[in-house]
Amino acid sequence: MTLSDACRILGIDVGASEAEVRARFHELMRRHHPDVVSNQRTDSHEARDPALLTEAYAVVVDAMRLSTDGLVPRPVPCPADNVTTSPATTIPSAHDGDTIWIEAPPDEAYQHLLEAAAFLGGIGHVDRNLGLLEVIVRFEGGPSCSVLMTLQGRAHGTDVFCEMESIEAEPAPAILPVLDALVEQLQRTG
Repeated sequence: MTLSDACRILGIDVGASEAEVRARFHELMRRHHPDVVSNQRTDSHEARDPALLTEAYAVVVDAMRLSTDGLVPRPVPCPADNVTTSPATTIPSAHDGDTIWIEAPPDEAYQHLLEAAAFLGGIGHVDRNLGLLEVIVRFEGGPSCSVLMTLQGRAHGTDVFCEMESIEAEPAPAILPVLDALVEQLQRTG
């Protein structure tokens, strides 16, 4: 995530102080944290996902620590920012029943998977360093389930190993609809 993305997600401007950034982050977390918000998600703004808010906050704080005045610095434009791109293309991905294959390096695949998973349910756990992502999904007329995804980089893409367990007294349904929905969402987020 770039500093520009992080500032946009948090809704802060260049020159904001650490206290202003912290106050804005806490305000957004109080408003969008899954313990506060009902299970209904709106996809009108990506900052509603607490995992993205946390990642954005970390990016801004790191940039502030490196700045000379301790304020949010002006983002340095990337050469890619000046390139006009065509409309989004799909991310080649598929699944075989318990593993999703994404044609992207692990760091890029993780970001796309995080965005796709946020549309399916609540993000339960994020650990980029270990390549772990957990999403809590609720089946209509069925139990809430934990879907644990573990990423493994390969020579020509990333494998995402998926496991699902019920977090209620009922048995977990088949994971195939979840994998189908994830792959469909991945192909939309490209």
